[in-house]
Amino acid sequence: WPSEMSRRVTTIDDIAAVIALYKANRVLREISAQTGVALRVVQNLVKRFRDLGEDELPAPLPKSGRPKLLSPRTLNVISRQVLSNPSLTAREKSRLLSHVSLRCVQQALHDDLGFKSFRARRKPLLTKRQKENRVKFFKKYEVWDLETWRSILWSDEATFN
Repeated sequence: WPSEMSRRVTTIDDIAAVIALYKANRVLREISAQTGVALRVVQNLVKRFRDLGEDELPAPLPKSGRPKLLSPRTLNVISRQVLSNPSLTAREKSRLLSHVSLRCVQQALHDDLGFKSFRARRKPLLTKRQKENRVKFFKKYEVWDLETWRSILWSDEATFN
């Protein structure tokens, strides 16, 4: 195997590019160099394309290895649960899915959905200084009536006649 060619999954876009270049009467080595698809894969795609009758693209071959336990739809459900309730733990999520283990849910959250585990830092709601500033503000403006406040408050909403 040449070192610059790496093993990678051939996608629909790769197949379409290879077949388009083949239809444009390009040499197979040139197609391989242009698309980055291995020469042997290009040869097999062209052969399958000719065997199909040259009116449809060959489908990508199925991936090797064990299929994923969680479907894209299940991942979507898990993602929505996390976004709606971020404090929900992976253990609670795995209980909702009876056919899936805790570790599987943890890996899906981290690897497939990109959620990272963290805990929010504990911080005071208001600092001592903020509380003092609020008291000063209230004492300064406690004599104002409602009409005075209305005259200085504004809104970005326009009024039309």
